[in-house]
Amino acid sequence: MAKPSPRRRSQLLSGSDRGFLSNFLSDGRNTEDSHRDALAAAQVEHARVRDTAIRVYELHELELEHSRILEKERLEEVRLRAEAAIAEEEIRLQELRAKSIPKPPPPKLEPPPPSSAEKATEEKRPEPAAPIPAEPNKSSTNSHAQINAQLPAVTKPQSNGPFPGLVAPSTAHSNPFGSLGHETTQSQKPAAANSSEANTASTNTARAGQPNTQNHGAQARTPAPDPDPLSNRYRQIHQALKQLRKDVVAASKDPSSPLKGKLGNIRRELRVSVGQLAGGKGANAQLTSRIMAILRQSLEGQIPSPPVQVDQFVAVPREPSDMDVPHNGTELPSFFIYLLNIIAKSIIGQFILECSANPQNADPIGVFTAQVFSQPDFSWRNESLIDILLAKFRMACPVMFGARGNDRTEKGRQALGWKRIGPTAWIDEDKHRDRMIGLAAGFAAISLRDFSRASKKNPFPPTHYWKALARIVNADPGDISATQLVVLRSMIDGYEQRFLNFYGNAAVAALRLALVEVPKKAPANSEAGATLRAMGDILREKTGLVLS
Repeated sequence: MAKPSPRRRSQLLSGSDRGFLSNFLSDGRNTEDSHRDALAAAQVEHARVRDTAIRVYELHELELEHSRILEKERLEEVRLRAEAAIAEEEIRLQELRAKSIPKPPPPKLEPPPPSSAEKATEEKRPEPAAPIPAEPNKSSTNSHAQINAQLPAVTKPQSNGPFPGLVAPSTAHSNPFGSLGHETTQSQKPAAANSSEANTASTNTARAGQPNTQNHGAQARTPAPDPDPLSNRYRQIHQALKQLRKDVVAASKDPSSPLKGKLGNIRRELRVSVGQLAGGKGANAQLTSRIMAILRQSLEGQIPSPPVQVDQFVAVPREPSDMDVPHNGTELPSFFIYLLNIIAKSIIGQFILECSANPQNADPIGVFTAQVFSQPDFSWRNESLIDILLAKFRMACPVMFGARGNDRTEKGRQALGWKRIGPTAWIDEDKHRDRMIGLAAGFAAISLRDFSRASKKNPFPPTHYWKALARIVNADPGDISATQLVVLRSMIDGYEQRFLNFYGNAAVAALRLALVEVPKKAPANSEAGATLRAMGDILREKTGLVLS
């Protein structure tokens, strides 16, 4: 193929290309000045490209920030619309409750005049005998007997699986918490029965000869249950743990003590390990093994410490076990109890810190808690030492142990577990609510664990959850506080399916009381009450469980 002539080649090139080609082929292209000019030109181009890229990046960041602001505005508008809808429905409900429609009097119908045959029959009819007086309140006694017979037996959990679509009983006598204020021992049952019979007899005697205007079909208001009878004992355990901590810290400062220089490092390691608990099944195996190794070292004497009487750290006195179990004596190493105290305190702290924004974060901490306190070699006389943790729960969230009070008074806040800032001030309401949310979710995560297929004994069975729920649900309307409503909602939120799995239909009735009846007892315009009421609608949409 013939090569194009130089003239043809010059015609194919543009003016700028010819200039560049001529410069490139010139003799001075490799001089220092030429290279310096080329470098300067490249730097100018680099600066131009860099400035353009920075402007494009900044513009992109502004667009992203604008999008984030728009999204936040949209979410706030959704929240405001939802709150406005709740407020409108609340106002409408109050207006409907205030309205009443008078019933018209029954029509007065004149009876037709009797016929001659009816008159003759009436004259021949014998006079009726005098009425026999009925026993006073007999129908009422039978009605209450039927009510008590309908109460579900819930002292032992069931394993009925999920219950989507079940409709809770709507009668007035479906309160599954009526007999669960606190456990009754065998020696107390006859006395309670005699007291009930005496009250019934005195009531019947007082009402004898009076017209019975009471509606026999309505159930008498259940008296408020007594607070947890172990509450005072948990306070004593808490004080004993404080004293133990002071003693161990003081002993560690002795130059001859084996704890010298180790106590602070071990305490920090435990706190950091508990603080890292997260994730699903098996994610915390390494952390759990490390913590248990430290506990065994303190228990087996690798980190020696003086013994301490264990009975001061358990709620109910224990007799020595007849079986061959570890630690059947009266004492355990004081450092072991001290470490359990540190772990319990860290667990409470993690519930407060990690679970207020997302209650589901309580589950891995609950798994770890169950693993530690269900270990047979960490028990005493064949029972868990979880009372150490419960003593701290009782001080941090007394509502779950039957405490009641007014959030607006000093004594009420002290009773409900508000935290102080200094000697006189309290934390604000938002922080208090967050604390209660985390602690209630943590309590549910510990107490609603399924040990049916485990070889170890459950250290904190679901009956504790039932009792805590009952103490709140059975409160009188005048005793209902915002703290109780927040705790009740957080105990249920995310754990309703486990509750149903354990207790079946009894759990459905309990959820109806908690999410339908308790909000009715809440103060008017209570935000916590409205939130609790809305949770019933959420359950219906999510699981098909109809409570109202």
